[in-house]
Amino acid sequence: MSLMSKTVLIVIRHGNTFNKGDTLLRVGAGTDLALTEEGRLQGQKAGALLAQRGLLPSIIYCAPLLRTKQTAENIIKGAGDAATIGLETRNFLTEMDYGIDDGQPESDVTLRLGIVGSRDAITAQTSLSELRERGKAFLKQWDDNLVLPEAWAHLRARVGQLKRDWADFGAEIAARFQGRVAAAVTSNGVARFSTYLLDEGEPKPESLKLPTGAFAVFEHEGGAWRWTEWNGKPNPRAGEIPKL
Repeated sequence: MSLMSKTVLIVIRHGNTFNKGDTLLRVGAGTDLALTEEGRLQGQKAGALLAQRGLLPSIIYCAPLLRTKQTAENIIKGAGDAATIGLETRNFLTEMDYGIDDGQPESDVTLRLGIVGSRDAITAQTSLSELRERGKAFLKQWDDNLVLPEAWAHLRARVGQLKRDWADFGAEIAARFQGRVAAAVTSNGVARFSTYLLDEGEPKPESLKLPTGAFAVFEHEGGAWRWTEWNGKPNPRAGEIPKL
């Protein structure tokens, strides 16, 4: 059976919002940054790669945030066939609201996560560097296994809703785009929950984190979704698209 007899959903993380040397911030729903020049190029190269692979989407859904809109627009630009690709916003694709950590330097965020997550184990000898390392460990559990850090307990309701949102979205795509390709541009915190398209017990990627500009590919066949690619991306060297 050919690929295009299946329904395909491509989940794409937006491009870069920081230049090399910038202070990295925790970019959530309340931090509406534009793409950098490199971020715009990431979108264009992703669009060119999808076109090369015969995976041009009929429609791209994106969050209402600037970085996801600009990524979607640059994917269309890179694909070179804007007239056939629709663009629509979906609120559920909006990144997590990280509360008081939103827009804060990542080093400060990891420290706070370490303090909140291990406050019962803090002693007079516990250093700030130890607490930051614990915070990084909590973030890794979040990235890899969807284990919510204690400092972000306010996100529990959103996490539960996201699981339902992705399942509903997958059912809609399967019904509306049978035998075609659709795409969704979102942020890392939301993209990792796309694995809830899968039936319970289906294997998942080893790490659920998607780098900026990278994508996952899901195929729907026989009434179920399965992922066939995670962390797909063009060759990082400027202007170079890999031959697949």
